Amino acid sequence: MSAENQGNPTPSKKILESSPLSGIAVPIAIVLVGALIIFGVTKMLSSGKNHRDLIEEMNSKTFGNRWVAAYELSKFLASSKIPKDDMPWVIENLSKVYYESVDARTRNFVVLALGSLNNPLSLNVLNKALEDQDPQVKFNAVVSLGNMPKSSAIEWDKVEALLQQNDDMGLKHVALFTLASHLRPKTEEFALSLLTSSEKTLRYAAATVLIHYKRSEALPVIEEISNLKYDKVTAGELNGAQVESLKVNLLENIEKSKWNELSGLVEKLESNDTNVRVQTKAREVLNLLKN
Repeated sequence: MSAENQGNPTPSKKILESSPLSGIAVPIAIVLVGALIIFGVTKMLSSGKNHRDLIEEMNSKTFGNRWVAAYELSKFLASSKIPKDDMPWVIENLSKVYYESVDARTRNFVVLALGSLNNPLSLNVLNKALEDQDPQVKFNAVVSLGNMPKSSAIEWDKVEALLQQNDDMGLKHVALFTLASHLRPKTEEFALSLLTSSEKTLRYAAATVLIHYKRSEALPVIEEISNLKYDKVTAGELNGAQVESLKVNLLENIEKSKWNELSGLVEKLESNDTNVRVQTKAREVLNLLKN
């Protein structure tokens, strides 16, 4: 099953906020609203156990139950309750669980937990997880690496391989996100190669990346995005909410790049688009481009 469609929890949206893409793969961002965020906000189980208790439990339980403790720990870590002095111990023990676990659910929650710590000591496992057999584990590892500091020792050849050699659209999207968020030198080249992809959301992601490079090759796809309708009901088509978010994100990237060549397209959206949010954003961007 594609990492894009699985129901497992996903990391925070920090990568979308810090990346030059600024959330361009909107269909994926919508689909990937995961259980970690939902449960972490709405229903924390009151077990009374701390992070050390949960990690010890993960080390002692059989593989069929370990993922439950891993899930509880991932919620605990997401709430930023780990003392700084405990970080090395936590990462060492989580790494041990990852390497010993035959259960993909446990490995997935370990990767989520390590990613939430945003600590360089997690890099060994996160880099290793790029080769995990489970696509969701691999997906969350890429996102976690995207959120790491720019100077992190990420094994970029593995990330680039996911973009070039993998048929999983979710993994391709997030690999592009991660390369762009770290300003990797090959990002522009990869984005150009994806402009002709038969997968529309991948084309849209590539075109929006290329706004920051002001590449005219992206203009036809950018125009395609601007002309998307909100009332599509055909299976496989973007729905109205996805189209709205995609256009708003497109405008936000135009705003950041200050690419004046797109002022005509922005003006058309401001005048003709039927979505109030898109019209309002287009008006803001147009004022910026004219000043």
